[in-house]
Amino acid sequence: MKDKIYTYFDVLNQHSIISATNLKGEIKYVNDQFCEISKYNKNELIGSPHSIVNSGFHNRDYFKDLWRTIGRGKVWQGNILNEAKDGSNYWVATTIVPITEHGKVKEYFSVRIEKTEQMRLEEERNLHERRFTQLFNHISEGVVVMKQEENKFIISDYNRGAEKLDGKKKAEVLGKEVSQIFPGTESGGFSDYIKEAFQKGYAKFPILHYQDDQIDSWRKGEFYKLSNNEVVCVYHDITDEINQLEQLKKYNEKLEEIAFKASHEVRAPVASILGLMQLIDFNNLSENNKTALQHMASAVEKLDYTIRDMVQVSYDTEEGKELFAKLSDLKEHFHNA
Repeated sequence: MKDKIYTYFDVLNQHSIISATNLKGEIKYVNDQFCEISKYNKNELIGSPHSIVNSGFHNRDYFKDLWRTIGRGKVWQGNILNEAKDGSNYWVATTIVPITEHGKVKEYFSVRIEKTEQMRLEEERNLHERRFTQLFNHISEGVVVMKQEENKFIISDYNRGAEKLDGKKKAEVLGKEVSQIFPGTESGGFSDYIKEAFQKGYAKFPILHYQDDQIDSWRKGEFYKLSNNEVVCVYHDITDEINQLEQLKKYNEKLEEIAFKASHEVRAPVASILGLMQLIDFNNLSENNKTALQHMASAVEKLDYTIRDMVQVSYDTEEGKELFAKLSDLKEHFHNA
């Protein structure tokens, strides 16, 4: 039996950081692993308080709880950040076992496993999660996270942007089926994009009109499948933009109509002038009159082209009232001429 115990201890001794202390916390034994990670030699450690490797990271209450637990003869487990002789820090997953004799604690036996890299990765992950949470809650876009249970899509998270866009509270939608909270997903085609995202990992839905008893809006967005097999939907409400485009379209149609009517009214007298000039018998005119009429004809033709170009440009750049005013001035000018 003793041989087995020694064998177990030998294995433990080779792969763990081991120490033993008396009731005062003074070190009685350390293994080579302890010396290697702490960068102290055994002579420096034996007889020294275990606080020799205290990094100062943990508060007093943390160690009070530790000592209170082992002082009662109970095992304590936790993570401790220690400091090596050279000032570097290292994390250890620690188990402290009180060694009792006749019901009384005589010493403490500690087994540690280094987890510096693991703790670094956990802290990095926690940092990313905190950043994601801040971004998730503060972006103006709506974000809905969904998981698939059989053939149902269940809402697992819902950000503040979505609350504002949809007029719903997070508590109302969590754990509910998407089609239950948003019944318009079936008729609007949204459910097809959700299925595509779960199957292919990504889906982008174009401008779609979503409508139910509470929501009537235009949306566009994208679906992304996460590593945990959930799908996140990031979407925008573009109802205002759609309404503005519709108003602009109607305005452009009206502007084109005004431009057409106004240009017709102005170009008509220009055409009359050109027509009348063609009726003039140039043979009976003096050279000076011929020259004057030729200059007049050239000027009227240029004016006709200018009006035509101005009308064309007005379709895109000028307001109807301004266009109509300019063309009306030209019309009056022709009549006066």
